[in-house]
Amino acid sequence: MNLRTTPLMSRSDLRWPQWTVVALIAVLVFIWPVPRTISLRDLLLLLLLCWGGYEVYRHRAQPLPWRALRIPLGFFLALTAWILVVALLVSTEPTWALGEIKGQWLKACIALVAGGLVGATTFNNDLMRRLILMAAGAMLLLHVLYVDYEGLRLILANLNMRRIAGLTEGSDKSNYLTNMLLCLLLAEALVRMITRCRFLPLSNIVLAAMAAVAFFSVYVEGMRNGIVELVSVFGVGFLLVAMFTSRRRRAIMISAMLVLISVSLALGYLNLRKDERWQSFLETVPIALDIENPAWINAGLPQPELESGQKVDWSNYMRIARVRAGIELVREYPLGVGFGRNAFGHAVEMKYGQRTSHSHSGLIDLAVGTGIPGMLLWLGFLGSLFVLGWRRFRQTHDYYALALLLLVTGYGVRMVLDSIIRDHMLQMFLFLAAFLAVIVAGQLRGRQRETPAPPA
Repeated sequence: MNLRTTPLMSRSDLRWPQWTVVALIAVLVFIWPVPRTISLRDLLLLLLLCWGGYEVYRHRAQPLPWRALRIPLGFFLALTAWILVVALLVSTEPTWALGEIKGQWLKACIALVAGGLVGATTFNNDLMRRLILMAAGAMLLLHVLYVDYEGLRLILANLNMRRIAGLTEGSDKSNYLTNMLLCLLLAEALVRMITRCRFLPLSNIVLAAMAAVAFFSVYVEGMRNGIVELVSVFGVGFLLVAMFTSRRRRAIMISAMLVLISVSLALGYLNLRKDERWQSFLETVPIALDIENPAWINAGLPQPELESGQKVDWSNYMRIARVRAGIELVREYPLGVGFGRNAFGHAVEMKYGQRTSHSHSGLIDLAVGTGIPGMLLWLGFLGSLFVLGWRRFRQTHDYYALALLLLVTGYGVRMVLDSIIRDHMLQMFLFLAAFLAVIVAGQLRGRQRETPAPPA
């Protein structure tokens, strides 16, 4: 397939401060998931926030696209205000809730604003925005390559394969990075399929090799929830190809997307074969739905047994029971108990007298902490970002819009299955989503200005 490369500015058009910013973002993306780097993360975020704010102020004659961003911004600001209201007026532990807001939500807000401001500085510099995305993708690829190295080392040494975490604290954290990279690669692949234009300066062979490396990482990480996320993202890609590809090329392009979905399903099957937890999953469901037995709160309590006399798998049992318990807690505390990483654990202690951690579902954690209003505002925020990306992609088949759409889809699916509305995972998502959303909103504004007014 012959591809046209979208024209770029010359590298000489970038000054040293802009190259420095690209380097800072690359370092930040690389260290974000690495343990014991919190102080450095915070410093880099503040530097990017200050630089972006200064540049936007310096070019204040060029207004920001507030109109196109008013809905997602409105949802986010309303959610922030509601989180404070719950902490101050509803929560029985305001000190704890305010501490979590300072340590978690405030940093997430800084990441969102920093990403948005950096995106705003690239309105007239397409080279810089591409370099930023390429730098972020390259750092994600480094994490993936290290996971692959660890996996190959175990395979070649004939050692038992375990779920590999790479440079992060756990395989779930590593898989979050792998899937984020796959979202960026899929956006490039779809743009090439639909428009025959190349956004990233990579050949098809290199793009396919990067995807293969990432798929192998998915396999060795062994995260079943990550595979569900991938299938969902590729499903959205399949629909986009079916909708926007010309009839002449549609069969070939749909076949290519079906191959990607099949690869994801094959990885799921391999995970099912090697992960013993799947073998007792269905039998565990009715046992876990009985939350009157408090064994799901603490692994140290006597655990229920299967028909075979074996103890239930703790991961299966605990995850299902905590989702059921979380729904009950939301019914009992519809306004929330206070925002926090372990809001679920605090609510469990209020009802059962025993403390635990989180529910292993970010959406349940948020719903328990901020109540039904907070959950709806968060879903409204994600939904409005998705619509923003969809509107732009439908008009111009733009890479930034598609990357935003796929990123939001992946995060939205994963937050239901894993506790990722927290820590660096929330910060990374908000930074990249804000960066892409501001670019997309600016392009929408420019398109509206170019459209001639109807005759009077």
